[in-house]
Amino acid sequence: MAPTGGIARPGGAAIGVPGPTAPGRRRRSARIPVLLARPAPTSPGRPFGWSPVRRAPCGRHTTTFWATMDAPMSSREPQPPVAGTATRSLFRQIALPVGILVVVTVVDLSTGSSMVFYPFLLLAPTLAAATAPPLAILVIGAVSLPLRYWLASADGYLGPEYHELFNISTWMYVMATALAMYLSAARIRHERALVAVSEVALAAQRAILMPPTDGLGGLRLAVRYFAVAEGAELGGDLYIALDTPFGVRLIIGDVLGKGLGAVRTAAITIGAFREAAYDEPELSAVARRVDASVTRNAPADRFVTALLVEVRAEQVAFVHRGHEQPVAIRADGTVHVLEPPDPGLPLGLGELDPGTPPEWVVPFGAGDLLLLMTDGFADARDAGGLHYPLVERIEALLGGERPVAADPVAAVERLGDDLRRHVGTLRLTDDALVLALCHPPDC
Repeated sequence: MAPTGGIARPGGAAIGVPGPTAPGRRRRSARIPVLLARPAPTSPGRPFGWSPVRRAPCGRHTTTFWATMDAPMSSREPQPPVAGTATRSLFRQIALPVGILVVVTVVDLSTGSSMVFYPFLLLAPTLAAATAPPLAILVIGAVSLPLRYWLASADGYLGPEYHELFNISTWMYVMATALAMYLSAARIRHERALVAVSEVALAAQRAILMPPTDGLGGLRLAVRYFAVAEGAELGGDLYIALDTPFGVRLIIGDVLGKGLGAVRTAAITIGAFREAAYDEPELSAVARRVDASVTRNAPADRFVTALLVEVRAEQVAFVHRGHEQPVAIRADGTVHVLEPPDPGLPLGLGELDPGTPPEWVVPFGAGDLLLLMTDGFADARDAGGLHYPLVERIEALLGGERPVAADPVAAVERLGDDLRRHVGTLRLTDDALVLALCHPPDC
């Protein structure tokens, strides 16, 4: 069978190997990506946590989460507010309208009766509709009415010739304040609805990409996920780790495309793997069942590059389905790109080649670190257009005579910081996920 994808060679080069592609489909890049992120702390007794949504310098609105399987963290970052007046301080709510009242009053009094500025007090309750609740707008309007009267008197605009005009403007002021209160109430209702919908959406995403349980097969695991979609915690990249009767089994994958279709395909893939991983004694049989499920249920224009993993005593087995190659960092600091001897087609394209690629096994002992990645950073470039030399940087940062790769969280963090420096202010265009695992207590 012709290989699919590319093979990353030590030394930083990425060599593309032609492979079969579906008609009309563009072959995916084979350079190995790396994830940038920092750890997100969790609550006591819960080693897995979802961090707040945050912006990264080289991505759109991305999120990060992580898991460790050896010890709980001591704190948890509070979830950031999604929207709503209730999340803003009182000072921020009324700062703009109060500032308008102060500025207009000072300017009107300082210019004397030669110029009139008190009509601009109308801006205070009007603009308050964008930030303040209705009650605050009512207070601002009530304070502004006597202030208008005082400034008009100081400017000499309360004489008989201005009486009717002042009364009309006062009624307009009252109606504008009432309208601002109505608009503020409508804004708050919409913000609360947005918060509710966002919470439901996040709960659905987290139900799809469930965290591994504490002490999963005695492994220590670290995960970083960056979803490019605005406000999302889950995109087209996927993973799941399960402790099965046959050992710890994992899948890491990348769905073709973005949006809801990619999320749906990711959910189908994870669900199929969750069922098959407990039933099938052979990892290749698990891959066949997941491929069949994706072929039957996923949208016709979607497929999933994936790598299936089974951790055994002193060994780790893989089944390659068009995904990026894993990288092993040995206890002595040497870095190895684990090239599949028989690369397979992505999940969902199995009909093009009925044969299933066999699993291949490599040593995985105490002190070794395994990195599994998606291709979200495969085309990451710096300002000069140069790709990130992943293998070369792994050797420099995590390998050598005194390796620092023993801690999966620290290893992924160092790679992320290094990639951030390489990319600078450029934005990422694809989801990215990195998973690192090792055997405690040697890591």
